Amino acid sequence: MSVDGRSSKNKASGKCKKKTASISVNINYTRYDVVRKVAEALDYAICTEDNESFITWSDSTITTERCAELKPFQRINHFPGMGEIARKDCLARNLGKMQRSFSEDYDFIPRTWSLPADFSSLMNHYHDMKKRGKRKTFICKPANGAMGNGIHLLQNLEKLTMHDTLVVQDYLDRPLVVDGLKFDLRIYVLILSCDPLKVLLYEDGLMRFSTSKYAPPTDKNLDNVYMHLTNYSINKSNKDYDGCDDETKGSKRSIKYLKTWMEANNYSFSTLWSSIEEIVIKTLLVAEPYLLHAYRMARPGTTSAASSSVCFEILGMDIFVDRKLRPWLLEVNRSPSFGVDS
Repeated sequence: MSVDGRSSKNKASGKCKKKTASISVNINYTRYDVVRKVAEALDYAICTEDNESFITWSDSTITTERCAELKPFQRINHFPGMGEIARKDCLARNLGKMQRSFSEDYDFIPRTWSLPADFSSLMNHYHDMKKRGKRKTFICKPANGAMGNGIHLLQNLEKLTMHDTLVVQDYLDRPLVVDGLKFDLRIYVLILSCDPLKVLLYEDGLMRFSTSKYAPPTDKNLDNVYMHLTNYSINKSNKDYDGCDDETKGSKRSIKYLKTWMEANNYSFSTLWSSIEEIVIKTLLVAEPYLLHAYRMARPGTTSAASSSVCFEILGMDIFVDRKLRPWLLEVNRSPSFGVDS
């Protein structure tokens, strides 16, 4: 349900459970029990009506109208306008603009085409590669998809049509592997304000592993999603998925483990993390004008400084690391999963 939604269920219990608490949290719009548990651990009051809550936590995006409704003391965990980097097609379009102007600074995303707009460009590139005897693999993603739904690999782009609504990218086929498995990194970024832009990067995060030993894409393994994709929602259905709680083992591990592994193999984790920090900053600089415009439209005459901004947001950014230890931005998630089932 959108945070803008109103239902009779929502109105059933509007009072805070702890009337003496100084901070109240509306968790009516989130399915994640961990949000409630954290609120209770901090001794926050739990509310189910918007007008009584200090913080509203929602799994869904918000509109400028919803942002405008908030009282000065209230906070909500999304910025209007974040779709400009959180939708795959918008991210590709906006980073593409920056690449054309600052090619050396914005070289951290794979070559990307947004269909149907870039269909002709994509097919010209594909046919040019064929003429030169080069066989490339492409990864196709729904423009506004999530959790790995609809993602597939292609080597024969004749299967695509000009009516498809997809984001197509060069498939990065030379990953850094750990225990023979491909992985990506889920890093967490907290945006406190957009005017000025104030951002915190969490120093840990997740390594999300595929569940079949990696091999370069061929006709025989192209459809093996357990080999080529790292999404938890896909790999959890594989019999080889390891959901152990040890953050140094299994199909999900901590980035702290990656640091230990890299140091043991004489790789520089600090150099990698510095490059990731640059990717975060440059990506959010792309988003900032859109966030600022949407925020000022919603709340004209107010400042969105961290002390008074009614919006904040936690983003999950997915980073691929190739065998040369070069990080690449895959996508930005404005509602990263907070599930604790694995």
